Amino acid sequence: MKLLFCSKCKDVFSISFDEKSCHCGCVKGKYLDSLYAVYSGECAIPIGFVNSSFLTALKNQPVNGLGESFKAFVIPKSCETFVKVDEKNT
Repeated sequence: MKLLFCSKCKDVFSISFDEKSCHCGCVKGKYLDSLYAVYSGECAIPIGFVNSSFLTALKNQPVNGLGESFKAFVIPKSCETFVKVDEKNT
């Protein structure tokens, strides 16, 4: 799962095939197909979840106490499947 973090307004949001943006509008992004996506914005930081880890955590959600952990990561600045583009190209 690909997400974007805006370092300006601190919003985190998932992307979809329709362009989405953070609360302040500084960061935008969308999927181009089931694997490739683009994003823009000076304040944009791409984030990913390991899908299998996330789904396991959902399945193992406890009733109370600490939640189930899952693996997430900051996507590298150079990533062929999640590309930063000029705002006019998103």
